[in-house]
Amino acid sequence: MSSERFAHATPFALPDVAATHALAARLAQRLPPGGVLALVGELGAGKTEFTRGFARALGVPAEQPVSSPSFVLLQIYEGTRGTLAHFDAYFAEGEFDLEQAGFHDLRKQGARVIIEWAERVAELIPEDSIWLQLEHDAPGRIARLVGAPREERAC
Repeated sequence: MSSERFAHATPFALPDVAATHALAARLAQRLPPGGVLALVGELGAGKTEFTRGFARALGVPAEQPVSSPSFVLLQIYEGTRGTLAHFDAYFAEGEFDLEQAGFHDLRKQGARVIIEWAERVAELIPEDSIWLQLEHDAPGRIARLVGAPREERAC
């Protein structure tokens, strides 16, 4: 897996959903249009919950559900502060699946991209992307950031 990628990342606690959404909001402010945020974590680690907070920070209305696109590969959310392209690579057979779904085109159009299970398509992810690892830590989770601005890594 991509544990080597996070070997030197400082872990920080996200004790509840509010803290997860707060981190998502900070990263939504900093990820530029066309930027990629790669999410890593076991099933139920909080990847979709993080994405929900990110979408809300982009102005996606609260009444619009944000769910994992596992079986459809991609969900697109339009917010008042930008577009979110939410990919889930869990069932992807490789990078080609995301490319066929519009990964490059959506980035060129200025969508911010989040990829759940990003380690499965690591070759597709640009070098300047932000990687976020989430782990269970009852009752919350532990996060590790790589490629984020220094102030975010020390949350």
